[in-house]
Amino acid sequence: MTGADLHTLTGAYALDAVTDLERAEFRRHLDECPVCADEVGEFRGTAAMLAVAVADSASPGFRERVLATVAATRQLPPQADVAPATHVRAAWHKRVGIAVSAAAAAVGLLLGGISIGTSANGYAPVQVAVPVDLSNAPDATTVHADSTSGAVASATLSRRLGFVTVDVHRLPALAAGQAYQFWLMGPHDTRSAGLLHASDGTLTTALPRDADRIGVTVEPSAGSPEPTSRSILLVGLG
Repeated sequence: MTGADLHTLTGAYALDAVTDLERAEFRRHLDECPVCADEVGEFRGTAAMLAVAVADSASPGFRERVLATVAATRQLPPQADVAPATHVRAAWHKRVGIAVSAAAAAVGLLLGGISIGTSANGYAPVQVAVPVDLSNAPDATTVHADSTSGAVASATLSRRLGFVTVDVHRLPALAAGQAYQFWLMGPHDTRSAGLLHASDGTLTTALPRDADRIGVTVEPSAGSPEPTSRSILLVGLG
């Protein structure tokens, strides 16, 4: 493949929709192309966010029925026609877009148990579908933190996959109308990662490349667009 062809593989690679030969060649390309590396991370984060299940859990036996239908449904044969060279790039991007949508729909339908509680302002907890167990990722790292109040936290992250899971325990009891809000913090940006309305909980979210800390603050129960108090718990991500 030419260098130009390799640049078009970011979306398909992020969804593992490439051949073994393409995968090996593209991995070598990623070591030399930070632009494609960033795009792969963005594709993975977008695909995961699209895969968030916002409906009720699937009915009993739904997954089995879907898999049985898939096994009994004949696939269409491949098309033999070759697209003109001028349309190859457009056709490829269309393929990537369809693959992202299909992956999101499949994850949402088959996993069923992943949930999201979205409030009108968008600060609610976000549980996303992670492609693999983060602890099994080749670059997995787990860090720990505690506070003077007795609260403890651990975060398992994979920079390569672009996700982080945070577990917190023994946070102080909240007053009425309050919630704990998680923040992804970096040198240039601070963004909300979700809310927790209890003293213990777990949150999984996409991890921006520049985020180096996760802070927890006390905010109104509906959340805030930015922190309004000091972090009562701060986890350094390295």
